[in-house]
Amino acid sequence: MVKILGIILLALMFLIGHDRGLQAFLTILMNMAVLAGVVLAIVYGANPLAVSAAAGILLTVLILFYQNGNNLKTRVSFLVILVVLLVTFVTGLLLCRAGHAGGYSEVKINLDDGLFLDGNVSLSMYQVEIGVILLGLLGAVKDAAVAVTSAVYEVHRNNPTLLSSQLFASGLNIGREILSTTINTLFFSCVGESLLLFHIVCYWGYSFGYFLNSKALYQVFLFSGVAGLGCIAAIPLAAFAMTVELKRKEGRLDDKANGN
Repeated sequence: MVKILGIILLALMFLIGHDRGLQAFLTILMNMAVLAGVVLAIVYGANPLAVSAAAGILLTVLILFYQNGNNLKTRVSFLVILVVLLVTFVTGLLLCRAGHAGGYSEVKINLDDGLFLDGNVSLSMYQVEIGVILLGLLGAVKDAAVAVTSAVYEVHRNNPTLLSSQLFASGLNIGREILSTTINTLFFSCVGESLLLFHIVCYWGYSFGYFLNSKALYQVFLFSGVAGLGCIAAIPLAAFAMTVELKRKEGRLDDKANGN
């Protein structure tokens, strides 16, 4: 069934997107190969944080440069994503340790017991949790960064006389529209993942306080919160970086025109 769905997806992407659709499908396959490599590397003893960081950079390169080409927009987006990943890494590490979010939650430990899986895993679950957060927020941060840099680039291309402050303000205005939909998407994904926990709490008659203090709920909201923070940080950073690069490029063109 999975193969049939994959073939249908490939056919639809090619019919609608033609060469770009086929390129996007190949990018998905390469991303799957990278994620499989992450799992294997961690299983064979590699540091989860180092592997996740390297995989995050590699995935960003594949998504941005292979799929969208090497241009000013993708280069600026890449730098913005690296900065955001560093910020979210530090933030996620602090929140994960402060809230003891590493390890199995109440739901996952019961599922593993039901499948007769051994829960004694000789890994730092704090590092694994941070790795999950880093890899999970890549999509949302990448979308925000690329959308803002592309928008600022198009605004400048159509209105080259705009000041830096006006370009930056345009990027922020567009970013606000993106942010609202992105945060809602993260929130509903968080709610969806918490439905099983909510059902367990209601079925067994646990208190609402137990639900709020459960590790499963905290892990889900930790991911959504850190991902939301990454998107919020990416918007002004992308608008500022793109504005600076466009004005710098404009200055170099003026110098060449004046013979300097």
